[in-house]
Amino acid sequence: MKRSPIRPLFWLTQRPKLTAAIILLVGIFLSWRAGELEHKHDLSEQKNEIQTQVSNFRAQLETKLYYNVALIKGLAVDLVIREEMKPEQFARIAEELSRANPAQRNLSLAPNFIIRDVYPIAGNEKIIGLNLLLDPEQKAAVYRSIQLDDAVLAGPFDLAQGGEGVVCRFPVWIKKDGVPRLWGAVSITLDYQQLMKEAGLARLEQDLDISIRGRDASGPAGAYFFGDENIITSDAVRVPVFVPGGSWLISAQPKTGYGAVPWWRTNAAMIGLLVSLFSALASFRILFDRSRIRHLADHDPLTQLPNRRQALADLHELTHRGKRNNQPFALLSIDLDGFKPINDEYGHDAGDEVLKTIAQRLLASVRKGDTVARMGGDEFIVLIDDPLANDVDHLIAYAERIRDKLSQPMQILGGDLVYVGASIGIASYPSHAGEMHGLIREADQAMYRAKRDKTSGVEIAQII
Repeated sequence: MKRSPIRPLFWLTQRPKLTAAIILLVGIFLSWRAGELEHKHDLSEQKNEIQTQVSNFRAQLETKLYYNVALIKGLAVDLVIREEMKPEQFARIAEELSRANPAQRNLSLAPNFIIRDVYPIAGNEKIIGLNLLLDPEQKAAVYRSIQLDDAVLAGPFDLAQGGEGVVCRFPVWIKKDGVPRLWGAVSITLDYQQLMKEAGLARLEQDLDISIRGRDASGPAGAYFFGDENIITSDAVRVPVFVPGGSWLISAQPKTGYGAVPWWRTNAAMIGLLVSLFSALASFRILFDRSRIRHLADHDPLTQLPNRRQALADLHELTHRGKRNNQPFALLSIDLDGFKPINDEYGHDAGDEVLKTIAQRLLASVRKGDTVARMGGDEFIVLIDDPLANDVDHLIAYAERIRDKLSQPMQILGGDLVYVGASIGIASYPSHAGEMHGLIREADQAMYRAKRDKTSGVEIAQII
């Protein structure tokens, strides 16, 4: 049978603290989610801004690199057309290509991959005669350019002629007797520092920690050649730079760290936490007041026992269950003996203390699962939910134990000892009555007989 969802909700409304705690926890979770989303959004916006800055730098860098690649490719085409180039022809063409290019250090021709001509000669004399296939700094890039038959960037590295640079080499093929032959290479050397300055690296470094890896165009797996790799974190923005023959990888992050506030300091989280706390407190207060009102409606304010209204409701439920399942139960009607003189002699405060003590003793005397209620004044009942409720000897012994417990002396406010007796009437379902009111009547009549006869103080109803 499917359980109604109403009952769990009703169960929660009976537990204000638990309900408030659940509301608060759910609110904290939702606030955390909202705060995390706002935090990630702020972080994403900052990363997008960094991405834009680095991408602008990359675009400038790639433009300058490929402009220079275009120069050496043009030189290579001229060389192929001429099939050979005299030094004066090379010098004239190189001078023209070098105009308005501050980053260019030199242009060179390397037939058989041995540098023969270089422009300008001044300051570059040391590289004339350099065998590119044997040079440890450059041979790997030269072989890659031959393999790819395209321009490949080498460096940055320290140049033989001084300074730091990058070199782009392009293999040249010339037909000899109708057969393509590898002539050698044309090269352009660029001042690395000037190249990065022209691309805008200095502006980028004002606010960002930058590192670049991929020496010799080897990409993300290559060696670092700029910046401190140890300070770059996993949150850094990474942008590839596509250089001739491969790529570099730029990593960038704010020098002072990302300014995105933690989730608990975001507006969404703080508002959510305040709303959650207010909702939890409001729910607790409402449910606590409802529970208190419900408790006051069903319980005696002095003894905190169920009152007459609740006792009759419980008795009604037991009667219906008894009819449905043929399950017996019993009712003890208890009236205190000697209570009125205490009230008259010592006052109502003392009488109230006696009633509270009686209530505590009753609760201590009955079994777990039995109900103790105050019907009013000095009258109490006990509902015994027991399969042996039709066993007369069992019920009498049970009632006598209760009476003995209640008859023990008790100390009142002034320190005096007082004694209260009890008269108990017993009626069981269905032996003595088949209806709720009949059961009450039979138990009361048995209690009055016990009070009148003053024998054992316990009487059981007559079997109907």
